[in-house]
Amino acid sequence: MNKQTLATLIDRYLNGTATDAEKRLLDAYYDSMRQQSADAPGAEEEESLRKEMLAKVYANAGIEAPVTPVRRLWVRRAAAAAAVVVMAGAAWWMFQPAKPEVAMRVKPAAVPQPGKDVATLTLANGQVVVLGDSAAVIPASQGGAAIAMGGDALIYKEEGDVDAAPVFNTLKTPTGGKFRLTLSDGTKVWLNAASSIRYPARFTGAERKVAVTGEAYFEVNKSEAYPFVVEVNETATVRVLGTAFNVSAYSNDPRIVTTLVTGKVQFAAGGAPVTLRPAQQAVSGADGKVTVQPADINAATAWKDGYFRFNGADIKTIMRQLERWYNIETEYQGNIQHLFVADIPRDAQLAEILRLLEMTGRVHFTTSGNRVTVNP
Repeated sequence: MNKQTLATLIDRYLNGTATDAEKRLLDAYYDSMRQQSADAPGAEEEESLRKEMLAKVYANAGIEAPVTPVRRLWVRRAAAAAAVVVMAGAAWWMFQPAKPEVAMRVKPAAVPQPGKDVATLTLANGQVVVLGDSAAVIPASQGGAAIAMGGDALIYKEEGDVDAAPVFNTLKTPTGGKFRLTLSDGTKVWLNAASSIRYPARFTGAERKVAVTGEAYFEVNKSEAYPFVVEVNETATVRVLGTAFNVSAYSNDPRIVTTLVTGKVQFAAGGAPVTLRPAQQAVSGADGKVTVQPADINAATAWKDGYFRFNGADIKTIMRQLERWYNIETEYQGNIQHLFVADIPRDAQLAEILRLLEMTGRVHFTTSGNRVTVNP
């Protein structure tokens, strides 16, 4: 958490645009400071302590405090629930001027690292290009589309022969990788770790169809004449005209979860399709039964914005995400029923994240190389 990010967080709280998770972070930080105070004040000194705490937040971050009066923070206190404890730990970690060393039992040479922008592009002729490597060479065009790299994104643009025979490419991220893709129609795709997308270099025919495994976020370029179709794990389909949505279908998760952000989509998994509206998600189980339920959009799309966002997540859900991003293996000893709430940047070291979770007192970790053992 750099100074600019922290300044933005405080400003969002002051102007009323902070998310619930961000509010809970500051609530928990205030609570932890108050509990650590040797001379806890009475109710009449409450506001004074609030102002003192805010001043310390600015001072720790090296940010100049505003000279204009600051309206009261923390109007509603965080509930005294176990889930808030991890938020207190996250706030404490985020607001430290220098993050402390975390004493995890990890060999220095084998510390798992956060993921990065890396993927493999398999061309129609079978050639494989490693993207993210500065020496990577991609063809200038394929199947009537120009291909280029734009920062951390692979970009296709329609050009040349409109009657060119369709050719298909596959973009695949490894465990610990992510990548962005712009399709020939302008649709943008974010590919999470351990995921793949197969697509034509240039769309032809009556619909635009791609196939996905793992997790991807789509911002589909609208075209009423040419619907956009996503085939998911060869077992489900998502049909859209123009919208933004997330689809998660990892092999180690029996569910396929499609979360709609904007627009409207139809989701089908062998049976009759269901229509989703914004802030809804369709969940398909191993039996193919589809359930439509309210969606936590921020949690579903946090990975695209560089965060892990856990809002009442169990430990196995959390560890599945960490496995894919840090390329680790997990072993469980004992049963952990606790649910966790936290917002953590995906560029954090694994040891820091495990330490934050341990602050709840409900879970403990032992690490050896890339293996993490989870204990109650």
